[in-house]
Amino acid sequence: MDRADRHDRERWIASGLPDAVVTIMFRDGTLPPPHAVRWYDSPLTTEEITEYRRAGRLAPDAAHAAALEALGLPSDTAFVDAWPGFSPQQILDAIDRGFTSGDAFAPWADTDADATDVEQLAVLGDLVDDRATAIAHLRAGRTPEEIAFSLESGLRVKKVRSWMRRGLSAATAREWSEAGFSAKQTARWAEVVADPAVARSLCRLGFDVETAEEQRPDDGWTSQAVRRHVALQAGAPSNVADEWALTPLPDRKLADWVESGVRPADARRWRAAEFGPSTASAWASHGFSPDDAAAWRAGGVAPEIAARRRAAGVRPPSG
Repeated sequence: MDRADRHDRERWIASGLPDAVVTIMFRDGTLPPPHAVRWYDSPLTTEEITEYRRAGRLAPDAAHAAALEALGLPSDTAFVDAWPGFSPQQILDAIDRGFTSGDAFAPWADTDADATDVEQLAVLGDLVDDRATAIAHLRAGRTPEEIAFSLESGLRVKKVRSWMRRGLSAATAREWSEAGFSAKQTARWAEVVADPAVARSLCRLGFDVETAEEQRPDDGWTSQAVRRHVALQAGAPSNVADEWALTPLPDRKLADWVESGVRPADARRWRAAEFGPSTASAWASHGFSPDDAAAWRAGGVAPEIAARRRAAGVRPPSG
């Protein structure tokens, strides 16, 4: 026996195992002494120990088995193998919560979820980021479908029943609620207008849903149709109203620009030169273009005076 063999044997004997066990069962030295003690303290026979080791299974833990039995839990191999890594108290708690194995319990061990909660949350799939909140909603009486609707629509869960009861989808609820509509309003407006932003524009113009339905264009209400309506109401001829509808002017200012009398094609240039509807109207009424008006205004000249000077051959002041 060389020195290495003698040292290894000394380690086995120091582990507390009888010399016969060291010699017969563990002379191959493949198990560290502390693990060998656990095997020796187990109720397994030599043949059973051999089968355990071949299967790669851990040695039975006598202390763990005793702790399980102290809580009334089984300590047989099948039960222990079903709950790897959990203490007896954790296992008992998991069983009380409806879990039947460590694999099922492990993802939820850091929550107070029970097996019923987990089954219901499975309906939500990847929608749930905050499991604790979702569990709280379930225990407050909300259904998985309501929680899913809330997550998809962005609405608070206590408000979704009103939308769901009217047969509205989560996507519809998100779009229309963000535009400021309630579920009741959406159910009616969505029958008349497809786009909630257009519906909001109509509301700002004083339309109620009944009026919007009565005056709905043949092609339906669109952003352009609303702007055309505004232009017509502000006095634009029918053939010019479409031009006004296509301008980039803000909706809230469109009527003022129509009433200013400037041409739709010039409106953007007037705004770019920082003229409002009324001042643009004053200059345009004297025949000034946006660029000419800007030049005269830069010299502090009023529209009427600028018109007289121009008629006399005077140019806008330079610098």
